[in-house]
Amino acid sequence: MFLLTLKNQAEKVRLADITSLRISFAVASLLIIIGVTLAHFVHVGFLALPLLVAGGLSFSALAGWCPMSIIIEKYFMRK
Repeated sequence: MFLLTLKNQAEKVRLADITSLRISFAVASLLIIIGVTLAHFVHVGFLALPLLVAGGLSFSALAGWCPMSIIIEKYFMRK
């Protein structure tokens, strides 16, 4: 459970309720798996892909917002 505060109004939110964040986690995990698999079978240089994803996840944890979830909400989850 997370405590979401919008305009001085607090509400408890579960991760299952934030669809764009769940999609972001799924995309990140798939990119890591693809990068490691390509590094094993094709070329070691493909390890840059999981490192890039790890950097994005670290930035998201430190900054408190996820750019990928914003992109997903803006372009792929039109209401």
